[in-house]
Amino acid sequence: MTMVLDAFLGNFGSLLAKMAEDEVGMLLGIPGEIEKLGDTICSIQRVLSDAEMKQIDSSTIKQWLMELKDVMYDADDLMDLCQIKAEDRRTRHYHPSSSKFSCGIDLLSCFRNPIFAHEIGKKIKELNARLDEIAKKKSNLGLIELPGVVGPSNIRRENLDISRITDPIVVLADIVGDKIEEDTKLLVQWLTAEENGVRDNVSAFAIVGMPGIGKTTLAKKVFNDPRIQEEFDLKFWVCVSKNLKGVQLLKCIIREAGDKHIDAEERSELVLTLQRLIRGKKFFLVLDDVWHESRNVWDELLRGPMISGTRGSKLLVTTRDGNVALFMNATASHQIQMEKLSDQDAWSLLIKLVAIDQTESKMLSDIGLELVKKCDGLPLAVKAIAGVLRKRNNNKAEWQKVLRSNLWSVDDLPSDFHRAFYLSYEDLPSHLKQCFIFCSLFPRDFEIYSLDLIYLWLAEGFLCDQGDLSFLELGKEYCTDLILRNLLEIEESEYDQYFFCKIHDLLRSFAEDLGKCENFKMRRGELSHRPQSLIKLRRLSIEGTVVDSEFFSKEKSVRTLFLQNNYLVDFLPSKLLSFSHIRIIDLCVSNITSLPHFLCDLVHLRYLNACGTKLKSLPNSIGNLKKLVYLNLGDCEQLSYVPPSIVNLLDLRFLCLCRTQVEAFPAGLRKLTKLVDLHGLKPSKNKYLNRFSSLEDLEALSQLSKLELESLENVYDINVAKKANLKEKVHLKNLSFSYTRKQKCQVPISSEEKKIVEDVLNMLSPPPSLEFLSIEDYFGNQLPNWLHMCTSLAQLEFLSRLILRDCECFSQLPSLGQLPNLEFLTIDGATSVTKIGREFLMDDMEDNIINEVRQSSILPFSQLNELYFYNMSQWVEWWWEEVQPAMPKLKRLLIEACPKLSSIPKGLSHHAISLESLMIEDADYLKSIEDLQSVKSLFVVDNPNLERISNLTNLSFIRIENCPNLNILENLKPFHRMQLWDLEIETLPEYLMATMPEKLTIWCRKELLLKIKSQKSGDSEWQKFEHIPIVKFYSDNESLYAVYQKTPSSFITNVNQQNQNN
Repeated sequence: MTMVLDAFLGNFGSLLAKMAEDEVGMLLGIPGEIEKLGDTICSIQRVLSDAEMKQIDSSTIKQWLMELKDVMYDADDLMDLCQIKAEDRRTRHYHPSSSKFSCGIDLLSCFRNPIFAHEIGKKIKELNARLDEIAKKKSNLGLIELPGVVGPSNIRRENLDISRITDPIVVLADIVGDKIEEDTKLLVQWLTAEENGVRDNVSAFAIVGMPGIGKTTLAKKVFNDPRIQEEFDLKFWVCVSKNLKGVQLLKCIIREAGDKHIDAEERSELVLTLQRLIRGKKFFLVLDDVWHESRNVWDELLRGPMISGTRGSKLLVTTRDGNVALFMNATASHQIQMEKLSDQDAWSLLIKLVAIDQTESKMLSDIGLELVKKCDGLPLAVKAIAGVLRKRNNNKAEWQKVLRSNLWSVDDLPSDFHRAFYLSYEDLPSHLKQCFIFCSLFPRDFEIYSLDLIYLWLAEGFLCDQGDLSFLELGKEYCTDLILRNLLEIEESEYDQYFFCKIHDLLRSFAEDLGKCENFKMRRGELSHRPQSLIKLRRLSIEGTVVDSEFFSKEKSVRTLFLQNNYLVDFLPSKLLSFSHIRIIDLCVSNITSLPHFLCDLVHLRYLNACGTKLKSLPNSIGNLKKLVYLNLGDCEQLSYVPPSIVNLLDLRFLCLCRTQVEAFPAGLRKLTKLVDLHGLKPSKNKYLNRFSSLEDLEALSQLSKLELESLENVYDINVAKKANLKEKVHLKNLSFSYTRKQKCQVPISSEEKKIVEDVLNMLSPPPSLEFLSIEDYFGNQLPNWLHMCTSLAQLEFLSRLILRDCECFSQLPSLGQLPNLEFLTIDGATSVTKIGREFLMDDMEDNIINEVRQSSILPFSQLNELYFYNMSQWVEWWWEEVQPAMPKLKRLLIEACPKLSSIPKGLSHHAISLESLMIEDADYLKSIEDLQSVKSLFVVDNPNLERISNLTNLSFIRIENCPNLNILENLKPFHRMQLWDLEIETLPEYLMATMPEKLTIWCRKELLLKIKSQKSGDSEWQKFEHIPIVKFYSDNESLYAVYQKTPSSFITNVNQQNQNN
């Protein structure tokens, strides 16, 4: 495998050419050696593509490539040492009066040191000798230069062909075969059906099938089905690995059920916590990929706490073993046995995945059917081949190449790995092969954030800036390409074009096998012994286990160390110093309390992630890590100090100090000119101290893409804010401002302080490139001018998400409707706002101008999809007249804790024609909800004066909770489901007689349930619900229940005479 060879050879060759040009060999005392080394590298490059293809069938060539890679790793370290030496010289000659900082590397300067020059010269001669030996072997191996191939280092960056797929990330996630669609419907029907005579509150169901058959895909389709979302109060998903048992499994379930910060370790305490979280809730739990080793997990661990859920709760298990399903109480009648796809179904899936039209499908059907036959009915194999075909033209010649590939006959693959996987892997360009294999280091079912992944690839040397294309842009293309090839699966998209993704368990195992010569994953419960397949350990991932420090001392070549989420690791052993070549250390959410000083001697280190740890400070010599590009200290809640040497990290691209106790950043921030992501920067409180950086240092950071500023009330000088020059940062897309919450601390705020924060924020005007903006805990009386002025808003043409949170002092919202591409808006805690009026939609203009706007095609909030109002305690009126069109694309509206709001504006019902989901909670003065004819889901909670809901003709689901004065529900067409929660009512509400849901669920006081049980058809309470097909009743603690069914008529309850006496 070539892995990183193309990058190494290309980069090292370029450096050698520059050194030869500058006659560095003479300075090093090795005349002619550099030219010779360059020639040798060129000769090897010419045959590298041939070696890459032939190593599939030749272990000798594979070994030759491994030897070459070993040399190039050493060459990479040599390049680093030279650059670090030159960086030292740059740091020493930096002059603070300069606003610019050269990024060039003056290698000649470092070679003028005779001791260093002698050391480097010696190493270059050694490299030459080793490469000579390798080059001599290439002829004996029969390696030739392929016509038209210069070498892998010159592989061009592929242009991603997504013309046939408008949104690859979204579309590919939704593509499944016809059989899975059928099975989804069946499972959803089972899970939502009424069950009589069930002993426990929880019924178990299972999806059984071989690896790669689509079990998880089917489970996800079921989990995300709207009917499941409506049916269950609590839905959570847990992936069960072979080694995830007992306490760790309970903790995973508890986190997914809502308690993200559980730190208990005793099983008894965890069981009680889980019971508390699900008590009284109808839940749906998916246990994905349960192995034979975990078959007893239900009876021995989960049954006890899980029966605290209400009747009708469901468990869905996916497993390879039918016996496991039976152990989990999923009877044969509750199992989906997933079979291999028929050739026709597989071809249908391939057509969808490759996105070919009807004409192309007819032309390619013969070849396509032959291809899917080779996939043996395995959906994951079909997806792998689709990923190969998607990168080719849709013609017979291109598809024939895939069909006739000799990779279909590879013999030495493990039995679990389909040959389609290998063909898909070999179709990758070299730079993507190394990126794909790297993904196998993450824990099973781990959600990988694409931005972090890009920085990891950068640290390993898999990508870099290429001309005008930044490493971030290139990395996003790499991620997207792997998704289009179905080698990564998208999980969740973020607002900033990054996303969470996973690697399928079978593909992860395949990638592990490909990287077994260099990579090792040590899992929970496994001994720390060295696998025989390792030639040289380069990457080590340790999951939930303690490793003998002697293990570290034996390994000298490790480049990557993952200890993330490892609660058993609370220190870094001194023998880690033997990892002198290390590039990546990830300690995220481990129990590390301090970083040893020797860490700063690991000069090749590029990536250090300590977020969520218990660090209190950093070593004073952190600045020695000249090659560090990524430093994440976010959520280190005890961290209070960063040393001044941190400003010597001149290669730093990512720095996070969010949610720490670091009060100020050392002077010299302007030196970090390569920063792209800067999170949690706090200006110093003392404006007279020069020991700390100020906002004006941001002026030099022209590459910033994300910036989060905290404690902005510390800035007193508007000129300092102006010098930050944010509006000229053309790459800035994500910007957050936050302040210390003086109001909550009950600290009086003077008018002078308010004026200062207003003026400072006015000076921090963002650039037109901005896509995300957050302002939190701001205490000025008005928002900045650049959010008020219509001309300024129009300039923010790319702003799609805006959050205003806990800004308690301003009384009027700006004209946010003029933001042309705003899609998401949250206003939370604007407690001084009493009225939202015309100014919210548009600037205060003359009537004739308003009429012109009304007639134009650009409407206020023309792109808004989601709108959220929270905690606006003084908000009384929302004015939006019927004649003013706005919000044509609004889909979701939430109003919560706005107790004085008395009505919904007429303009909303007339113009928000796409509104599907409406939730109103704690609106004490609200009396009616009417004429919202596009709304499908309605939630009304704790609205004590709500009287009327009418004319919601498209309604599918409604939940009414604690709305005691609601007495009219009218003009609602028959809909799917209704929920009513009120533990105070003594009789059922009369409005039930005017509703026609298919299912009604009621939570009420025990006395009312007893009354219903004592009556019969035609009696006062029964008249209100007996026209509804299915009705369920529960008491307050859900210990009592009753289920009514209209056809065939039945009434089942556990209420008896003893209940009545109690």
